[in-house]
Amino acid sequence: MVHVIITTANIPDAYEYRKEQYIQSIESCLKFSHLFDSYTILECVSANEDYLDQYNTVYSKEGNLYNDKGLNEMNHLRAHLKQSPYPDDLSIIKLSGRYIVEDAYFFERVLELHDQFDSVFKNDNDVYEGNGYHTFFYYMKKRLFIDVANSIEYSNDHNRPIEWDVKDYLMVSEKHIEIDRLGVMAYQGTNSEKIFRC
Repeated sequence: MVHVIITTANIPDAYEYRKEQYIQSIESCLKFSHLFDSYTILECVSANEDYLDQYNTVYSKEGNLYNDKGLNEMNHLRAHLKQSPYPDDLSIIKLSGRYIVEDAYFFERVLELHDQFDSVFKNDNDVYEGNGYHTFFYYMKKRLFIDVANSIEYSNDHNRPIEWDVKDYLMVSEKHIEIDRLGVMAYQGTNSEKIFRC
């Protein structure tokens, strides 16, 4: 069974613009719903968003304690999975909302590989120096996801990108594989200052 979690963070800055991107991102993912079994929208900031009522939405109560948005998101995901009834071997695909799934490539690769591998990631060397993995679209088994999340230091003194921590943890695993592309259009920055495809 494959379950997709799409994270959203409805912050006041550029709210309407980001809302439209979230809707576009969710709908782009749901176009490929025949390639996964279920999904959840995990809202990480707001207590209620009317526009998310049409989707299977869970509102995280973890708060955003850290300066680093990646730490906050990982903490929300970790808490959600720990509280969920999902079995430990459930295959989780995580997509950051606002990122647009352009084709079925990643879903198809996960379906092909999830019985052999516990994680599938794309190296971030197409945009950065390659010290980390892209953490906006990836696959991990629930049990491994929680282990990886627990291995990260949650504090405002943490000065490494979590992308580096995730890569360092996974690259020694025999049941981990890197793939060459994701089939996603990525928007980064509050106002999507940086756009790239990978």
